[in-house]
Amino acid sequence: MISIQKILVPIDFSPRCAWAARYASNLAHALNAQVFYLHAGAASSLARLREFVGPDAGDRAEVLEGDAAETVVGFARERSMDLIVMPTHAHGRFRRYLLGSVAAKVLHDASCPVWTGVHHQDAPLSDKADLRSIVCAVECDPSCLPLIRWSRDLADSVGAKLHVVHAVPAADETSDNRGEIELRKYLFCRAEAGFVRLFESAGMSVEVSLLGGPIVRAVRESALREKAGVVVIGRGHTQAGLGRLRTHAYAIIRESPCPVVSI
Repeated sequence: MISIQKILVPIDFSPRCAWAARYASNLAHALNAQVFYLHAGAASSLARLREFVGPDAGDRAEVLEGDAAETVVGFARERSMDLIVMPTHAHGRFRRYLLGSVAAKVLHDASCPVWTGVHHQDAPLSDKADLRSIVCAVECDPSCLPLIRWSRDLADSVGAKLHVVHAVPAADETSDNRGEIELRKYLFCRAEAGFVRLFESAGMSVEVSLLGGPIVRAVRESALREKAGVVVIGRGHTQAGLGRLRTHAYAIIRESPCPVVSI
């Protein structure tokens, strides 16, 4: 079973960080965890940080000088944080496609899971960690096994329904062309066989929903259909090579209708 006991929230005093602090507090309550708050800046900012966070801060608010992303990653590693909760930043017509340099660096370098908020500027930021439904998007390779285990443990911890999905980009589910239908059948059968081999070797029993079409769109539509409270994906930072899903991680985060946790 996963054990999420310590959650880190980086704070830059923005409205989205205020959301992250409230959301992490609700998530911690559901997981029986503690939340720690970190600001990268001058030591004189500690009083402002405690005021920003409010009574929940206690003695778990710290200020360290240094580059924001490096400070967050180093603090999380040294203090053995189990999870980082942080927002992405979307400002204006162009920047809505970017995650923000700090979020991108933390996602790239952090060794623990990173839970990011909804990216779109006009998306409502609910403080409630509603985890009744969880979507776990996987590739058909051994990297899916620890990802599914982590997602299943999270679902068990909060009493959620877990939906494991796999996208097959070359399978066009919108086409009624006979050739396309046959190709889709073949690709889905091949993926099913691959998952059977993987799960048999790992002694696991998992139901995987196969989705046709581009990965980012398929994951987004699955999250909407299942009314997911969070999408779980792999970042591949421990993998020698980057799979298709992992190369789409940033795009999935940008387009997801709900928060995304990257393992």
